[in-house]
Amino acid sequence: MEIRILQKEEIKIASGLSRYVFDYCLRNRMEYPQTIAFVEEYIAEANLTKLFDENKLLLWGAFEEEQMVGVSGLQSDGMITLLYILPQHQNKGYGSMLLKVMREYAKEVCNFSKVTLNANPAWTSFYFGKKGFIHVNSKQSLRDPFVPMYALSTNIAGFEKRPVSKRVIAFAVAGCILFATIVGSLYMISYLF
Repeated sequence: MEIRILQKEEIKIASGLSRYVFDYCLRNRMEYPQTIAFVEEYIAEANLTKLFDENKLLLWGAFEEEQMVGVSGLQSDGMITLLYILPQHQNKGYGSMLLKVMREYAKEVCNFSKVTLNANPAWTSFYFGKKGFIHVNSKQSLRDPFVPMYALSTNIAGFEKRPVSKRVIAFAVAGCILFATIVGSLYMISYLF
């Protein structure tokens, strides 16, 4: 997996990837035609190129074997505007890694204390919540077209998965069996008397 900032000549691919993922994964699950129109206009190659040329948008790509499989964007004001991963590459950590890289960039290069985003459609706020983003408005409804969220742009330390030893598993299983035996015995004793 490689995550890197995209060059201008890669915007066409990033726009196409965004459009494909939007059409395939999101369009039919969005209720508001004006929101669909906004997303279509935003991810258009001409708009992304314009924002890129005006230094208002920086794009990252996630690559597997030199193929772009994901794209994300960070606006100059600290707002994350894109996070699209090809369906066959979802749930492999690309989205998490892109978010992490953008948050670190926002902190280290832009000196932002936080980043923002609009979870769109609103139900995607569950994903961003798991990544450390917080709802701006606690009364926000999932029926709304989007959910404004923010997160600190601090350096994010990843949690390493460490293998659990067989000894720990054996003790945990033995403890559960012992606990169940004791509870069962106490229940039987109280039932008999």
